[in-house]
Amino acid sequence: MNEFRDGWRPLLAATIGTMCGIFTLTNYSQGFFVGPVTSEFGWTAPQFFLSYTVLMCSGLLTGPLVGSLAQKFGLRIVGVVGLIGHSLGYVLLSFNTGSLPLWYATWATLAIMGAGSLPIVWTGVLNDWFAKHRGKAIGITMAGTGLGAFLLPPTVEFLISDYGWRTAYRSIGIGALLISLPIVLALFREKSKATAVHDSSSSPVAGTWGLTRHEAMRTTRFWILGSVLFVTVIVVAGLLSNFERIMTEKGFERNAIAQIAAVMGLTVIAGRLLVGALVDRYWAPGVAACIFVLPTVGLLLLANTEVTFATGMLIAVMVGLAAGAELDLLAYLTSKYFGPANYPAIFGVIIAFFTVGAGIAPPLFGAVAQANQGYTTMLQISVGMLVLSILLFIALGKYPDEVKKDVI
Repeated sequence: MNEFRDGWRPLLAATIGTMCGIFTLTNYSQGFFVGPVTSEFGWTAPQFFLSYTVLMCSGLLTGPLVGSLAQKFGLRIVGVVGLIGHSLGYVLLSFNTGSLPLWYATWATLAIMGAGSLPIVWTGVLNDWFAKHRGKAIGITMAGTGLGAFLLPPTVEFLISDYGWRTAYRSIGIGALLISLPIVLALFREKSKATAVHDSSSSPVAGTWGLTRHEAMRTTRFWILGSVLFVTVIVVAGLLSNFERIMTEKGFERNAIAQIAAVMGLTVIAGRLLVGALVDRYWAPGVAACIFVLPTVGLLLLANTEVTFATGMLIAVMVGLAAGAELDLLAYLTSKYFGPANYPAIFGVIIAFFTVGAGIAPPLFGAVAQANQGYTTMLQISVGMLVLSILLFIALGKYPDEVKKDVI
């Protein structure tokens, strides 16, 4: 596989950047902070999760902005600045003394400072290096979120329990920077700017066909893709951010929840790699429809059965596979339907659907649970949303004819 031989360095750097980026750290850690922070400051859970809404809804601005900046200044510069800003933002969170407006302002600052660590950057480099195996490459890169999902729950729980939530915020922020920055600086390169010399058998740069951002936004597929991502992320992000509270409601202790969450993280990795391999061979929307049947069944079990530890593990696997598929499909489908030529700019807008959905999901789940004395109603609503998402995936239809130009 010449693509992997030539592109393993940026692929590794992109994977680590994803693992230590803003999406991973916020999605897989905040559920463990909500209890300690609200207990200290007297806030409610919806008030806490509104900060996550502020962060993610800022993607309406930061997503398109990062896409434009990446095309102007290059992916590497934007990614490095994003990793540094992301780390500083997490440190700033730890200094709050109980001011809710300041808490929200800090999350808005984090959204801006850490925007360069969004998947726009890490998946964008893959279009240079991979065409035939792009799905696998995206799967490997996005497996970085699964690594974070596996490592973060027990790490954050340990830090909070032994050292407090402030130290936990500082540790994961600085730790993510120390892990990612040296690797990204050393290995992350766009192919057109790489210094390596490729032999005649090496894969050429991926095809340059593609719609402009304006052209893409005028298509029906753009809005179908945005809608399906908006719907699925509400369910997935709502579950992940409220997972600790949902499982506590089911009678689980924090240590058991951390174990189940860690298994979910491993399954996210498996989902990334599985989906990446499948979409290279089969119609990606069909793969997505099949994958999202699994969490639909899992939520039915969670809402309507007595959940044991074993059942909790099974549900974690079902949800984890879908969580693993989501970002892979977001990146792959954007490239497949709209082309690689203007990928960062188009993906920057598409990801806004994702970030807004992810932003409203945590407080939505919390508010519905508070209004109904539990999470059962929201889980049942989520089942209906997943069924809708399956239909939307199928509605995307066949790939554009130009896709054949993007195959080596």
